Amino acid sequence: MRPRHCAGWFVPVRSTDGIAVLQTGRLPDGPRVGIAFTTLALLRAATGPRQEFVRQSEEALRDLLAPRGITRIQLDPVLVGPDVRSEAALVH
Repeated sequence: MRPRHCAGWFVPVRSTDGIAVLQTGRLPDGPRVGIAFTTLALLRAATGPRQEFVRQSEEALRDLLAPRGITRIQLDPVLVGPDVRSEAALVH
């Protein structure tokens, strides 16, 4: 598949032992999807101010998702999930 977007996307990750791990999601009917944002502001609006990210081209992101069998990328989702760290801080 030929990439449609050339600019680098903002792709949410979480760091584990200094290694960035891509965050993925699920559609309501179950299939896994990659997640990416066209701007940092959209990433922050959907995931919160502490979300780690990397910049990736569409082609590079597809290459990283392919070994997991993920072929769809959800671009600019409105809500990815709560900022777990901020929720934990509220509980304690």
